[in-house]
Amino acid sequence: MADTVFEYKENRKKEKLDKAKKKATKKGDSGQLLLSNLVPDIGFQAENVEKAANNIGQQAQQKSNLTPTDPIQNLVNQIMGQYNSISSPATPYEELKRIAESQVGAQFDPMMNLLQQQMNQRGKNANRSSGEARQMYNALGQDFLSQLPELTQQFAAEDRETNARYDGAQQQLQQRYQNQQQEQNAVLQQLGIQAAAPDASKQAMEDQNYFQGQMETDQQSALNALNQQQQAQSDYTRNLGNTSRMAGENTAQDIMRQLSDYMDQANTQMSGLQSQRGAALSSLLQQMQGQDAARVEKDQQQQFQNLMSLANFQLDAAKAQGKNSGASNSIFGGTTGLTGAQNFLAEQYPNSPVMASNLMEQLNDVLSNKDVVAGKFQLEPGDPSKGVAPKYSDVGQEYMVDLLRREIEKENQAQPGRYGTADVNNTINALLAYLGKLR
Repeated sequence: MADTVFEYKENRKKEKLDKAKKKATKKGDSGQLLLSNLVPDIGFQAENVEKAANNIGQQAQQKSNLTPTDPIQNLVNQIMGQYNSISSPATPYEELKRIAESQVGAQFDPMMNLLQQQMNQRGKNANRSSGEARQMYNALGQDFLSQLPELTQQFAAEDRETNARYDGAQQQLQQRYQNQQQEQNAVLQQLGIQAAAPDASKQAMEDQNYFQGQMETDQQSALNALNQQQQAQSDYTRNLGNTSRMAGENTAQDIMRQLSDYMDQANTQMSGLQSQRGAALSSLLQQMQGQDAARVEKDQQQQFQNLMSLANFQLDAAKAQGKNSGASNSIFGGTTGLTGAQNFLAEQYPNSPVMASNLMEQLNDVLSNKDVVAGKFQLEPGDPSKGVAPKYSDVGQEYMVDLLRREIEKENQAQPGRYGTADVNNTINALLAYLGKLR
């Protein structure tokens, strides 16, 4: 009755485990390695728990003279007690969030930091360039305006030179007419006609006045032209200075407008990255929570499966001991197939059924290998381009033993020292028992 109960429960748990595996696989397709470091090796832990339990059992047996009256019932009670204590705590939310932040940050933070650095550098460059533009054009404008006093001095000197030139010409004209008047008066005096001097001098005076008036007009025209030229040159220079200053201000404003346009685009890009980062973090965290929930369920199912394996091995051992109590102490008894392999391991590990169960799993992995199931394995791949077909060979004992050694070696790489040479040899003998080659 007890073995039927265990088989029923084990089958139910296997069905649930298969569903949990499928569910976990669907949830973990895009990130199945995210929580791999959080999932414990249940089989390895069970072996350690089993060793500790054997030590405690031996100590308890030494302290008590009572013997169990119903080993199977005691076994059921023991397994049910362990079943009620099955626990697999979920990973704390803060730990999941820390892992998710790290992974999402590794993807988005470098881009966001680079963009922020570019924005800061662009702002510094724009401020420096606008300041330099103002300074450069202001200096140019100041240079033009500084020429105004010099222009004023130059035109003042030209005014003085013009006045001096015309004043000299006036003096020369007056001197010439005075000399002419004196010569004329001397001639008239020699002729004894001094009375005719006023009439003779009248025309000369009129000519002198005419030419002097004309010269004064020319002088004023020249001075007016110089003044107009000075005013035009001053206005032109002053406009150049003011225009240069305005050009500097306009250039600085253009630079800042370009900076503003760039900042608008960069801030839009930054907002997009922040939104993508938040969405990625939320999605990843949700995925990790789902994976962790699947991991907890799978962990609990694995613990229950280990308990069922432990119970079945202990039950098989108890049944075999009961059947052979009068004839033989061997559980194996030359049986073959999976039963033979299981019985052999149970006989080799009477006090470590979890170890026996885990070694049986290694054997089951070999038996479910696709080459073993097909009965053939590929020796040479062949070359389709040359029409050469692959070469195959039948799967035999040697090939299966080699697969088994490799399976156990992988476990030892993951958990160094987990299985020793004796464990490897016992599993190989279990394979021989399966094949019917061990008696």
